[in-house]
Amino acid sequence: MNALSTMLLIADTFVSLCDEMPLKKVSISDIIERTGKNRKTFYYHFENKECLITWIFRYDLGQELKKRFPESALVYEENSNDSISRFPYYILQKSGVRSLDHSEFFECFGNVLEAKRRFYTQALVDNSPYSLRNYLYNLYLPALRTDIDTILSNRYLPNENIQFLAEFYTCAFLYYYIRKCDQPTVEHLTGQAGPFANIIHSSLEMQIKEAQLRRNL
Repeated sequence: MNALSTMLLIADTFVSLCDEMPLKKVSISDIIERTGKNRKTFYYHFENKECLITWIFRYDLGQELKKRFPESALVYEENSNDSISRFPYYILQKSGVRSLDHSEFFECFGNVLEAKRRFYTQALVDNSPYSLRNYLYNLYLPALRTDIDTILSNRYLPNENIQFLAEFYTCAFLYYYIRKCDQPTVEHLTGQAGPFANIIHSSLEMQIKEAQLRRNL
């Protein structure tokens, strides 16, 4: 069994155990007992449960993105040597010189959470420093900053304004899905956005244009 197969076995076992008992109660001992692997094997691949949860999300999202988009549109982490850096986590899809349309990305993001909803709902409740929720914030904050730079396209905006926009829209999209996950009456996390499917980036573009107009008047 190669490394990826072993990691997938551990990951699938963990998700299955979380269907049987609360995520917080699943121990590494439970995982290794169910997989038949030893503790050394687990720690060879994953530092702890939090790292395992992160890896599961990155693997799931990476597979979804690879199915949906050409390789040229996929975004990977730079200067990273860990096992998740092989999986794409975002896209770059322009709809004009200064416009981005990432509506399909957000659909993929929602689909990933929906496919293992019970597991991800439990994982996203945790707000500790190394939780999935905080990991996603730290992952997507610089991605949104890059998107803002693309929309600006060499136009000037103070750095503090760029940081505010990046933080605001990162929180907006993540909390939307975190909240939807935790609402049992919501059947489909992607919702019926319709003409607002690209609301994050169309709103960013509009706010930047308005700021530029005010500055130039």
